[in-house]
Amino acid sequence: MSPGRRGRPAHGAAGKGSGGKAGKRGGGASAPPVSGTGRLPARLLADLQARLDARANERSRSWWERYLRGSTPFRGVPMAAIRAELHAWLAAHALDGADAARQFDFAADLIRQPHTEDKLPGMLWYQEVLLPAGAVRWRPALRVWARLFDDGCIADWNACDWFCVRVLGPLAEREGEPCARAIAAWRRARDLWRRRAAGVAFINLAPKGDANRSAARKLPPGTVRTGASIGADSILTGPAGPGPALRFQAK
Repeated sequence: MSPGRRGRPAHGAAGKGSGGKAGKRGGGASAPPVSGTGRLPARLLADLQARLDARANERSRSWWERYLRGSTPFRGVPMAAIRAELHAWLAAHALDGADAARQFDFAADLIRQPHTEDKLPGMLWYQEVLLPAGAVRWRPALRVWARLFDDGCIADWNACDWFCVRVLGPLAEREGEPCARAIAAWRRARDLWRRRAAGVAFINLAPKGDANRSAARKLPPGTVRTGASIGADSILTGPAGPGPALRFQAK
């Protein structure tokens, strides 16, 4: 993903005057140097990875890699530790007070990493920092996230379902019908996992019915039903369906 033009908020993050800062701190530090393959500086990525490795468990790593049939590498870090290390890392480098555009791109760069436990902090960053701050503009954000799917950065049912329930679903619920329709339109995507996301994103909205009119009402026929009845549609494939992934992400 190429850097945004100067003077304009990059990608899916809101710029100054529209929630451009996210997090507890007021003024973010000056922008750090850009890493060779993305926006996240290599030294910051290495620090987070070292923190995660320090919390890794070989038995857990082996179990998850067998369970996902070797489709993606794991470090073996429990979810509670991933969340704790993410927030400690954000605070240590004053990233939770940085410009929201930088935060958005840094989180996307984490999702580009091969290990699942490197991807999940990026998703949590969106869910727990940027979305609550209203710092995500859904239209450009969906374009960036679609590219993550299409580039193979979200390419297993565990990561896909995690992103759906932690990021896409809350975004649709927050932004309403236009955003929900845009996500539902992914059912026509070439990428299998983006098609899957078009249904799974609504798994927590479907049981609410009319209580969540803003996002779930007037969607294309079958969208919410498909998200609620996992495994009923051919786009929703994976070992045992998404149930195990949803249980994992709740831990």
